[in-house]
Amino acid sequence: MPTFHRCQILDTDGRVMASEVQVALEESARATGPVWYGTITVTHLTTLASGQTYRLVLDDGRAATFRVRRNTFAGDVNRAVAIDGMEPLQPRT
Repeated sequence: MPTFHRCQILDTDGRVMASEVQVALEESARATGPVWYGTITVTHLTTLASGQTYRLVLDDGRAATFRVRRNTFAGDVNRAVAIDGMEPLQPRT
């Protein structure tokens, strides 16, 4: 069952690309460690390219790097962006 958060998205230089973005996260434990993935809902004005990495900062203080798996634009003002966590979500330092 996904959990819903508000988040910030940062580029690789640490600049804020988007704030107050909704993300639905799925987290699970595997033998190799925790994994997470999700869907971000962003406006069409936010550029998130498939295959690129960005940083996610959640409203609960956790943060991690993610890769964009798929960026879907359905002709509306918002788009769904499928993401995969590249590292465990950790409290931001």
